[in-house]
Amino acid sequence: MNLPLCGDILREMTVYASLVVGSNGATSLNGRSSGLSTPADRTRFLQRHRSAAAFIIGKKSAAIESYAASQVPIFIFTRSTQQLNVAHPLMQQVTVDRNLAEITQLIDLRITGDIVVEAGASLLQALIEVGGINILELSISPIAGDGDFINLEELLSKFEIQSESEIDGTRLLECRYKRDSANS
Repeated sequence: MNLPLCGDILREMTVYASLVVGSNGATSLNGRSSGLSTPADRTRFLQRHRSAAAFIIGKKSAAIESYAASQVPIFIFTRSTQQLNVAHPLMQQVTVDRNLAEITQLIDLRITGDIVVEAGASLLQALIEVGGINILELSISPIAGDGDFINLEELLSKFEIQSESEIDGTRLLECRYKRDSANS
């Protein structure tokens, strides 16, 4: 049996992103993504959330979403150099002062398992632009939102849809990043 050399070992890590989008392209309702969530979206979201070895979130998500029960590292990406006041002992501020893909890869070296990005539209789109997301779990809700709009057609142009289903009016897509989309 031939064993791989150290440099030939491939890591089994994936960076997942969860995103719920309203019927009108909004990613929030009353300032939160949970207002757009349906039971089908919530079930899938919680399954991915509970399997995470670490999270990447934005400053706004850190302020309004609850991570109190989390037992894994939570990396808060921010452009601010001002120290955030974080209540959770596993939350770590990461000042984004260079390429997002590079920062994500450095986090990957510290984590064994999958990283889940639970960020707003701005950070998520920035990570997608640099190829920092491997799998996008996208839920398209029948509920119309009121803020943080995203262009679904443009977003999906960077991914290949691997699976799609519909449960009670919610479209659930699993999409794999197209490695060549950065060049298109």
